[in-house]
Amino acid sequence: MASISFPVGASSENPEMEAHVHLYEMILSAAKPMALKAAVLLNIPQIIAAHGKENPLTVEDIASYIPASTSNKAPHKEYLFRIMRFVASCGVFTEEIDDNNKQFKYGLNSVSKLLVKEETKESCVPFLLLAAEKVYLDAYHHIQDAVVEGCYPFNKVYGISPWEYVGRNPEANKIFNEGMACHTKGVMASVVKMYDGFKSVKSLVDVAGGVGSALSVIIKEHPHIHAINFDLPHVIASAPAIPGVQHVDGNMFDQIPFAEVVFMKWILHDWDDEQCVKLLKKSYEATPKDGK
Repeated sequence: MASISFPVGASSENPEMEAHVHLYEMILSAAKPMALKAAVLLNIPQIIAAHGKENPLTVEDIASYIPASTSNKAPHKEYLFRIMRFVASCGVFTEEIDDNNKQFKYGLNSVSKLLVKEETKESCVPFLLLAAEKVYLDAYHHIQDAVVEGCYPFNKVYGISPWEYVGRNPEANKIFNEGMACHTKGVMASVVKMYDGFKSVKSLVDVAGGVGSALSVIIKEHPHIHAINFDLPHVIASAPAIPGVQHVDGNMFDQIPFAEVVFMKWILHDWDDEQCVKLLKKSYEATPKDGK
């Protein structure tokens, strides 16, 4: 299925058709991350990176590197072809037709290269696997209940909050921490290049800092900072040792470790206004008069 889109609000010769295309693209957009997840779980970006650097690979080429299933069945090439055509139409792989045998061939582009893990860099795969995790997708089916019942969709499905869920399920905790670490490293690499405010900071606490990924990037550029990574006990328990970073566990709604600067990367959107105000007050209490 090809991806056809028009800029929202742009004029066209057939505005009704434009509206239909835009609506249908939204309706079918849920297939995109799932097809991309399938490609990643089949290891396709790594296969092309390893074997298709010089020449793009055909579906048959790709299939030859995918292990047989437990029932010893060879990969289904027609279904693989459908996945590759769809994901390529979304701009993830290059796609060309071989003039000799008329077969489609696939290579890496700037987007799919982000899904390839190399010795010198991580990939964006962990964040994809977090975003496409069934545990979270199931909650989307209850978004309307948030309006009708005033509930949190995730809490309605599982009876507990997302934070409690990952605290009780080690595999879910691993997926969440790795996904957030992946996103954080990408974002913070740009932040430290563009923002020079860290130069004058003596001490900094990263509230809900996960496994310390943001601080690891900050400290690499500004090693003079005394850095505190603060998060829930089950998160800190899996945090790796990072030179220059002190891991502290606790609940940010109870007390935040004292520091000159309180840093939050991606936190406040998780909470309602009342809880955000409480968190900001706790942040104020954790800083000196001239703190930030």
